[in-house]
Amino acid sequence: MKEEIIQDVNLIHSNTGVLIGTVVLILLWLVLGLMERRGQHLGGMIARAIRKPLLLGLSSSLYLGWLGRQIANNVEWLDGSNAIKLSATITILAVMWALSRLGHAVMETRRFERWLQMDDPKDRSMAISFIGRIYTILILVIGSGALMLTFGIPATALAALAGGAGVGLAFGTQNISQNFFSGFMLFFNRPFKEGDWISTDGMEGTVENIGWYHTRLRTFERRPMYIPNAVFATNSIINPGQMYNRRILANIGLRYEDIPAMDTITKQVRELLKNHNAIDTNQIILVHFNAWESSSLNLQVYCFTKTTNWQDYLDIQQEVFLGIAKIVKNNNADFAFNCTTLYPAPNLKPEQLFPSN
Repeated sequence: MKEEIIQDVNLIHSNTGVLIGTVVLILLWLVLGLMERRGQHLGGMIARAIRKPLLLGLSSSLYLGWLGRQIANNVEWLDGSNAIKLSATITILAVMWALSRLGHAVMETRRFERWLQMDDPKDRSMAISFIGRIYTILILVIGSGALMLTFGIPATALAALAGGAGVGLAFGTQNISQNFFSGFMLFFNRPFKEGDWISTDGMEGTVENIGWYHTRLRTFERRPMYIPNAVFATNSIINPGQMYNRRILANIGLRYEDIPAMDTITKQVRELLKNHNAIDTNQIILVHFNAWESSSLNLQVYCFTKTTNWQDYLDIQQEVFLGIAKIVKNNNADFAFNCTTLYPAPNLKPEQLFPSN
């Protein structure tokens, strides 16, 4: 079998083989060019992806292999098998290049996006990026194996080498491996996606990119922050972007002399929240006089907005607070502030407070 392959390669590297190969390359160039110009969307996309690597790679393989064969035939100490290995190496690299371009071109098509069945553009972009990385790794692994076999490395030795290298690599690059596999888990579990605002281990920002090794956040100061993916595997992640509501929680201090109006104020504030269009009445609403503070009566307000947008939430909270202030004023009450009031003892004479020397 091996001898037959060598004979076929020798035929290709002969003058006749080069002539036939040249004709085939010209025909391939014409066909791919025609497909690129006049083909349908899919045909044109395939032609654009594979035309350059195939024509460049196959022509280099053909002519460099022929040149190597001619040199080997005229130099006694050169082995003609080197020309075969050179030709095979260039061909394998050309096929790897063509498959890589073709695969990534397919992933950019609308048909592939529909096949993913993901409505969210951010989820779809993340999935395409992940699949593209896996596809690239597969091409590199298969192509590397083919190259090693071309240079005479047995398949069993190749498998043993890969296993040993994998173990050594795992120990030597433990942190890199953790970050790499954590990146896989981020894709499958999807605790967040690009565009989400997240917080973890004291770090907070908007997710800009989820990479192989690290994830890039943009902080509120507009600074880029690069977090190793292993951090997300060992720490809790808070993702406000997946909230259903935002909470309003306020403790409002009223004066002690406003005790007679406290019940009315509480009821009116509760009605204000229940009738507010932006407050989610399906969630719990609490308005209660709940504590005696040292300088005030504490009125606690607890509710949730329908929106999760930060700016809209602040606008709604402001409306609620101004509405509460209006209710307090309408009931002739007022807000307390921290103060200390001294009441003199009955029948206390001034000279007892300030004795003369």
